Amino acid sequence: MTQQQNFLGPLIAGKVLDKVIGRVLDKVAVNPKISLEPTDVPAVREVVAETVRRELEAREQHSTNSEPAYQSRVAQGSVASILGALALIAELWTNGVPDAPTLYVGPLTILAGAVWALYGRFIAKKPLGA
Repeated sequence: MTQQQNFLGPLIAGKVLDKVIGRVLDKVAVNPKISLEPTDVPAVREVVAETVRRELEAREQHSTNSEPAYQSRVAQGSVASILGALALIAELWTNGVPDAPTLYVGPLTILAGAVWALYGRFIAKKPLGA
């Protein structure tokens, strides 16, 4: 009974193209070497091709998780979570109070989730269930 909806891909692609084309036109408009004469068409074509290539390359890099680790929000968030969980575990371990083992469940769960996210981002080759 599930119906596949294919309108989202073209809608997103249309918005991306609108943004890319807008940026291209902005670059062409501010370039003093380019006028709207027919002889300037190759220069406009060059600016358009280069801008579209760069913009789409950056979007593809983001969507395929191939950006460097220091630019990855998954990596940054996971590292922050790991540091926070380790700080909580260290506090529980060294506070001099006999703590219940259940107090470790929260920080250990955060630690496991962050490690799992890093595994999925950098090591896993296929999504779950594939």
